[in-house]
Amino acid sequence: MELIFVRHGEPVSVRTAGEPADPPLSERGSWQADRVSRWLAAEPVDALVTSNKTRAQQTVAPLAAQRALAPRVVADLDEIDRRAPIYAPIQHLAREFPDYWQKIVDQRWDEIGWDAPEVFRDRVLAAYEALVRERPGERVVVGCHGGVIGVVLSHVVGVATPFAFANLPFASISRVVVDANGRAQVRSISEVGHFDATRTRVVGPDGEGFAGRGWQDAARELGNGAPQRAHDGEDAHGD
Repeated sequence: MELIFVRHGEPVSVRTAGEPADPPLSERGSWQADRVSRWLAAEPVDALVTSNKTRAQQTVAPLAAQRALAPRVVADLDEIDRRAPIYAPIQHLAREFPDYWQKIVDQRWDEIGWDAPEVFRDRVLAAYEALVRERPGERVVVGCHGGVIGVVLSHVVGVATPFAFANLPFASISRVVVDANGRAQVRSISEVGHFDATRTRVVGPDGEGFAGRGWQDAARELGNGAPQRAHDGEDAHGD
């Protein structure tokens, strides 16, 4: 089974009156979600899973519509800040919400609606291990959060801290392959090529479709069908 983890696209910043923040995607985030959908259109997808947050669900919505798949919501795939009344992209937090940022730095988790790191890690790994046991398909797209993906990657590579893979880009793709015995390996981390390129097909590392042919012919044909640079402004947000 291949688990294709997609971090949500860029959301808007929000501060609520006290309830958990659940912002939608920004205009850029919606563009990012569309790029993810177009990229994964070239691959088989058997099932979709998302967290319960709007930004994660909106990120996989174009892919769900394209494939006529109903995403399954798994609340335990929510981010570490699941009860926080504030959300902003990490690079904006210190400027937009300095008091909140200082409490993050001081690790005052209860005051800001964050899970303690060990609680967060246990919750996410329980959800991940349930997916591995249930095996809802051979290729499963999981729309979730940077911290969640970081916990899974850390677990698979054997790193103790859940923050070893912090700051994954918005709408990036990371892949974990799990064999029939539950053994996992990381296939990729933070793919972002979909922001700049358009796929016409997938050949794969084994050159499927080119068996028995000279590498020059294979390279020439692949070049003719190679992904092209995005046009009509589609690469305007590839930063």
